[in-house]
Parts: sequence; C-alpha cells; structure tokens
Amino acid sequence: MKTLTRILLVSFASILMISCHFDVKVDSYTKTMETRSTADSELAEIVRNEKDPEVRKQALSKITFDPILTEIAKTDKDPEIRKLAVSKITFGPSLTDIAKSDKDPEVRKLAVSKITFDPSLTDIAKTDKDPEVRKMAVSQMNFSPSLKDIAKTDKDPEVRKAAIKRLAGL
Repeated sequence: MKTLTRILLVSFASILMISCHFDVKVDSYTKTMETRSTADSELAEIVRNEKDPEVRKQALSKITFDPILTEIAKTDKDPEIRKLAVSKITFGPSLTDIAKSDKDPEVRKLAVSKITFDPSLTDIAKTDKDPEVRKMAVSQMNFSPSLKDIAKTDKDPEVRKAAIKRLAGL
C-alpha cells in the first residue's frame, strides 16, 4: 500500500510540475507577444505621423507584427514605405490583397514575388493591367494548365514568352 501511495504521489507531483512549467511558458510567451505588439503599435504611430522619410523607414524596419505591417502597406501614401512594409509581410492573403489592389505596380510586383498560392498568382497573371506584374506572377506559377492558357491568350507578347519559359522549366 505504501508503494502504491508513493507512486501515485510521485505521479501527481510530476503532473503538477509539468503543468506549472507549461503555464509559466505560456504566460511568458503571452507577455512577450503583448510587449512586441505594444512596441510595434508605438513604432507604427511614428511611421504614420513622422515627416522625415528616413525616420519613418527606420521605425518601419523594426516592426514585426504582420497586421500592423499590412495596415501600413495598404494605407500609406508613400510607395517606398508601402514596399518596405510589403517586404516584411509573411501572411499570404495579405500579400494577395495588396498585389491585387495597390495603385503602384512596383508595390504589386513585390507582393506578387512573395506569393506562393497558385490560384492567387493565376488570378493576378490573368487580370493585372500591368504586363510587368503579370510577368512576375507567371514566373511564380506552377500550374501548367493556367500557364498554357496565358501563353496562348495574354495580350502582351512578353507575358506569353514568360509563360512559355516557365512551362519549359516545370
């Protein structure tokens, strides 16, 4: 009976120690994320309100929280700031949204260069008004039927050539 009690007691103590350690880790992670998010929010305020473009870029370069980067990429008036924000975004749907909606083709091209989801790339390759953006999308694509269609039907010969080149590389 004493042996069984000891085994149960040791087991219970082990479970308690593991669960407490886990809670400490989760709590520590949560506090780290809250601190990072707060710091990023403060840096975002500098990006939004500072007049000096170099100070704005420096503040933006320190931001790591994708939702804040996405908001800046979608709303800032300076295409250089938007490009820097896009270069740091990792969330695919945000990149796709920016690639489809930004007014600057250079910002759209950068967003497209980071997209890995073929249906999004196909849509952009078939609908963007700028042939350079369409070529960038084609260069990222891996879906042969869509590439074949673009190679046959795109109105720009350079985009059609890029599709043929991509098809040959698959």
